[in-house]
Amino acid sequence: MSEISVIIPVYNTEKYLPRCIDSLLKQTFTDYEVILIDDGSTDNSLAVCQSYAAMDSRIIIIQSKHLGVGAVRNLGLDNAKGKYIMFCDSDDYVEPEWIEELHKAAANHPDSLCNCEYALTKPSADIVDHKTLPGLTKSQVIEKKAFFPLLFYGQVLHLWTRIFRKDIIKENNLRFHELSTEGEDMIFICDYLRFCNDFYFIHKCLYYWADNDSASITRGFSAYYYYYYDMKEIYLARKEHIAPEFMQDFYDYSFERFMRCIEFVWDIRNSDSRKTKIRYCQKMFRDSAFRETVKNVSAKACSRKRRMVLLTGSFRLYSLLIHI
Repeated sequence: MSEISVIIPVYNTEKYLPRCIDSLLKQTFTDYEVILIDDGSTDNSLAVCQSYAAMDSRIIIIQSKHLGVGAVRNLGLDNAKGKYIMFCDSDDYVEPEWIEELHKAAANHPDSLCNCEYALTKPSADIVDHKTLPGLTKSQVIEKKAFFPLLFYGQVLHLWTRIFRKDIIKENNLRFHELSTEGEDMIFICDYLRFCNDFYFIHKCLYYWADNDSASITRGFSAYYYYYYDMKEIYLARKEHIAPEFMQDFYDYSFERFMRCIEFVWDIRNSDSRKTKIRYCQKMFRDSAFRETVKNVSAKACSRKRRMVLLTGSFRLYSLLIHI
């Protein structure tokens, strides 16, 4: 039985997959398994997985057929033998100490949600944006009530910068939402956080999130990428972790996220009919979660006139205001 299980959904990333797997095979911590789940790739991703599995017995291949990233990750959880669970995207890569540092943190802080820093990279450059917490100068425990500042600075959005205890996952039947188009990782993190006392942050950049414009199972643009009902589930999952002193900021932040649903639907790349778009937006305008943010949004985030129109629950009226 391995100490760590690293779960990697794979879909059409043959170009970047070797870099990802190579970075894992260079880990300073060696007691781990890599679970590669090919979700019906149409390129040579599966062949790449098989070539590496032939070289290293720690690599396990599972094949699925277009289940989607949530279901694929659940399949990984069902087959994981490790005491701890980690996740990686198939077109990203990691530092050699990624597993070792997070494992050490989890062992020393078993009741914390342990995290590391990450960086965004692009093919045309090296590190584009090193994501860290302002003022963080060393690895340290951070109170759970700081959830919103961590959210605001992009530190609780992703699976791959943290390590999870499998016993907590199994005992509480934590699963990924399988029908979500976006945010299933955020909801999983919020569900897991219920069973943690605080955060522990490692002040090291150990993960590289590659913006490759690839067809990865976790990438891709859609007019409904910011699907309202996914955003609602994310909103409700996050809300239970927001401390009172950050609630106003959270309402403003969530209001902006909900309004992005509208922007995406009316993007010129969306070929749906105007009638379909209006029907979708109308349902959103009348939903309780959206209306809650409208009622509580501050004047700096939403003008009085705009707020009054939104509270009517009529998207047709709002469309006249913004000239859609």
